[in-house]
Amino acid sequence: MKTIDIILMSVRNLWRRKLRTFLTILGVVIGACSIILMLSLGIAMDRNFEEQISQMGNLTVITVAGGQNQDAKAPKLDDKAIESLSKRQYVERVIPSLMTNAYISYGKYRTNWDMMIYALDAEDMKALGYSAVQGRDMNQGEKNAMVVGGEIPKQFTKIGKRPNWNNPPEALPINFEADKMQLEIAQFDYGTGKPILENFDGEKIKAPKAIELKIVGVLSETNYEVANNAYVPREIFDKLVEEKKKYEEKLYGKQNNNNRGRGYMTPAKGTYNELKIKVSDRDKVMEVQEAIKAEGYMAYSSMDWLTEMKKVSNGMQMALGGIGAISLLVAAIGIANTMMMSIYERTREIGIMKVIGAKLPDIKKMFLVEAIMIGGIGGLVGVIISSAVSLIVNTVGGGIANVIGMNGASKVSVIPPWLMIGAVVFSTVIGLVSGYFPAKRAMKLSALSAIKTE
Repeated sequence: MKTIDIILMSVRNLWRRKLRTFLTILGVVIGACSIILMLSLGIAMDRNFEEQISQMGNLTVITVAGGQNQDAKAPKLDDKAIESLSKRQYVERVIPSLMTNAYISYGKYRTNWDMMIYALDAEDMKALGYSAVQGRDMNQGEKNAMVVGGEIPKQFTKIGKRPNWNNPPEALPINFEADKMQLEIAQFDYGTGKPILENFDGEKIKAPKAIELKIVGVLSETNYEVANNAYVPREIFDKLVEEKKKYEEKLYGKQNNNNRGRGYMTPAKGTYNELKIKVSDRDKVMEVQEAIKAEGYMAYSSMDWLTEMKKVSNGMQMALGGIGAISLLVAAIGIANTMMMSIYERTREIGIMKVIGAKLPDIKKMFLVEAIMIGGIGGLVGVIISSAVSLIVNTVGGGIANVIGMNGASKVSVIPPWLMIGAVVFSTVIGLVSGYFPAKRAMKLSALSAIKTE
């Protein structure tokens, strides 16, 4: 028999028993939908974790910490370390980072507390993915510019007034390029907002002069790594640290200053607070990180959190997929049962086919094709229904996301193409396997006994 004849005959046989065929296919549809939708929840959770972690920092950046967090026996974070780490495989760039703290003034307003000020140039910010969402990025070589995190415009209160925490102020409007902000390195009286001009010995001291900078851009407020920081060129940073040191030596005295002028967390001269290591391949981040740790450095990255979250997500996907697989297993039993019943009902037909010269493999193929059709059609319909359900869930899924612990998720259900194709293929294979033994039984039936069967 030709293949097309086998297929047409199989279609006619399935159509003759429409209700049974429909119910069997329905079992496969339910099984396919179950496994697709269950896995789609796990995949969506996985992607939601990735979105949340990416907001905390670039997933291809490793932070090598120093200062107070650094092991005393570990190598120093200096230029020699930068040179050494830059030669590592998959390392694209090593970015040194220095930080201190200062108040930021903007006209009649000042930040409620001293903000973290980082020294980074334009190329380093670009490599780290720190891009302005308002205004523009800092230009390379620009000496009088500042870029601030998205939360900083919300941290200003009118000078001399205490913030009302029950009614937080709105973000101040900024006229980029025209407006300027000042970095103030004095300490201020919380009640009056005036600078402290008397040291611990009661002696009068002068208020340090603020450093005025042009505000050129604001970074994303959803990126927690940068939201509360300000970024200035290295030259401005060094000037800020020097002036801060002079002021605090007068305020606290040289003996008690304890290097406060460079910021309480700023390391010794010639070293850095931390190094940011940009890795060329996200899949190699953990490998590079472990190698850096092996040298005695304290290294961490957003991939640490993502790896742990993915372990939880993978466990949930396995559990959810297992629940769906049970439904598909039940559908497989249904296919096998349908095919066995079909053999019993068509025993005489099988006998006649053998007598008139039908080859045994052709009879086997006919039953296998019927089983494959049931599985394939069920899988295809299951994919269509699952996609529709997924679309509906994502449209009205805010409440559902909160219920299943995916707070703030952009999507509750994600069905990638590979899952659709896999579901159809898997359902077809289930049909093939379920129909194999019934088909083999049909092939082994005695022709004479089959003809005699009423």
